[in-house]
Amino acid sequence: MTTLHDIVRCSTSGLKSYDLFAIEQAREIIEKNLTNHWLIPHLAFKAGINEKKLKQGFREVYKISPYQYLIQLRLCKAKDLLEDTDLSIQQVANQVGFDSYRGFSKAFKKVYKVLPTSYRKIKAVEFDKLIS
Repeated sequence: MTTLHDIVRCSTSGLKSYDLFAIEQAREIIEKNLTNHWLIPHLAFKAGINEKKLKQGFREVYKISPYQYLIQLRLCKAKDLLEDTDLSIQQVANQVGFDSYRGFSKAFKKVYKVLPTSYRKIKAVEFDKLIS
């Protein structure tokens, strides 16, 4: 599976080691519970950090918000499912935590510049060319 765990950490000079640990915990919670609709207060509580430190620290460490990280992870997993399974687009959307086909398609197109159905067709053509 494609992951975002390899994001390079940037300067974290303003964060204490405990805060860094809690931010890492928040990232792990998001990754392990991809389909949850995380609200910052709940995620902060689970990670053991206050909301403001979570939002600011997460952005400092990963250069994106916890919500953006969640969406990127969902879309990475969706891309893998589109390539590796015959699940319908709706099933893929549901499996990665999107409530609607429309919302999933819009988010997928924003990141990958193509709709999920088109992405699957493009990958199928590329595969056929490889085995021919």
